[in-house]
Amino acid sequence: MANKTNFSVNGKKYYRITKTIGRRSDGTPIRKSFYGYGIKEAKQKADKYMNNLKAGLIINNGKILTINILLPKWLFQVKKIELKSSSLQSYESIYRNYVKNNLISDLPINEIKSLKVQEYYNELVKKGVTISNIKKIHKLLRQFFRYADREGYVIKNPCANITLPKAKKENAQVIIQNKKANFSYFNEEEIKVLKQAFKNNRYESVVLFALGTGMRQGEILGLQWDDIDFENREIHVLHNLNTSADISENGERFYQTLLQEPKTENSIRIIPMANSIYNLLKRLPHISNFVFCRKDGRYIDAKHLQRVWRRILKSKNITYRKFHDLRHTFATMLLTHGADLITVKELLGHSSIKITEIYLDALPKTKTEIIHKIDFLLK
Repeated sequence: MANKTNFSVNGKKYYRITKTIGRRSDGTPIRKSFYGYGIKEAKQKADKYMNNLKAGLIINNGKILTINILLPKWLFQVKKIELKSSSLQSYESIYRNYVKNNLISDLPINEIKSLKVQEYYNELVKKGVTISNIKKIHKLLRQFFRYADREGYVIKNPCANITLPKAKKENAQVIIQNKKANFSYFNEEEIKVLKQAFKNNRYESVVLFALGTGMRQGEILGLQWDDIDFENREIHVLHNLNTSADISENGERFYQTLLQEPKTENSIRIIPMANSIYNLLKRLPHISNFVFCRKDGRYIDAKHLQRVWRRILKSKNITYRKFHDLRHTFATMLLTHGADLITVKELLGHSSIKITEIYLDALPKTKTEIIHKIDFLLK
C-alpha cells in the first residue's frame, strides 16, 4: 500500500505536518513543518521535536541550548533594539562577569529549574558578590527566561519562584554614619576662588553655568540653542551628550558619542534662568546647535573638560572635587539660602525626594539654627 502524501518538492512526494511550537513576543504563533515519506514518519518527527521542546532540548547546530548559547543572541539581536547603549553595557557586563563563566550557563536549559537558580544565587552570596549585583543578575536572567518561555524554548521561567537574598541589617551606628553627607561641594569662599581660577579659561562659561543651574555634565554639553527660551527665561533640559560603547555579540567595543534624551522622565525639566545665567547665555556666540562647543562648532569632549578641570584645580591649589560636585554645590547653596526640598528636587530632576534629602546633612548649622528657633515651646 502506497504511503499517503500531501506535499512535493522537486518531484518527490512527502507528507507534511505543521505544529505550533511557541509564540512570538507579539503573540503570533511560531509554526514549524515536519516531513516524512508517509504520515507515520512525519508524525514521529513532529512528536519527537515537540517532546524535546517541552523538555527544553532544542538543538542548535548540534548543541543543546544553554544560557551561553541563547542569552548573547537574545541580548544583541532582540534586547539591544530597545536598550540605550549605556544599559546594554550594563547588561553585557553583568552577563560577562557573573553569568558566563558559571556552571549554570552551560547546563541544558531543561535542567535549569528554580532550585538550580536559587543555589546559584546562594553560591554568589558565599563568594562575596553584593546583594545589589545579585539583584542585577536576577533582573537579567528573569527577562531572558521570560523571552525563552514566550518563544517556546522552556516550559516555565525558572526565575519566577526565587527568593532573593537580603542584605544584612546595619547596626544603628552604621545607619547614622550613612545618613551623613557622602558628597563634596564648594562653600561660598571656595566658589569665589574657583570662579577666579577659571576666569578667561575656555571652560569658564561651562563652570559658571553648572554652578548656576545644577545641570549634569552631559546635560550641559548636550544643551541645544533650541532648548533655550529667552522670552520666558527658561532652560528646557531635553538632551544629554553621552559617550558609550556599542558592543557586538563577539565582545568588540566601538565607542561613540551620542546626543540622547535624558534617561528618565524626571530628568526632563524646566529650569528658570537667574539673571546671571540669562546674561551668560546672551553673551555666547551661536557657532552651532550646541550652546557650549569648540571653535569649530563641534561638541566639547567630556574627557578634555575633565583634564582641564583637574589641571586648573591643581595649579591653583584648590582641593580636588569632581566636576559633578558643582551640581551638589548648586543644591547645597539653594538649601542654605532658604529653598525648600521640593523645589530643589524639581530643579535637579530627582526621581524621589529621598535622593534630595541627602543634602540636608550637609547643613548642620542650618538645622541647629532651626531647632533653636523653636526653643520657645519649652520656655
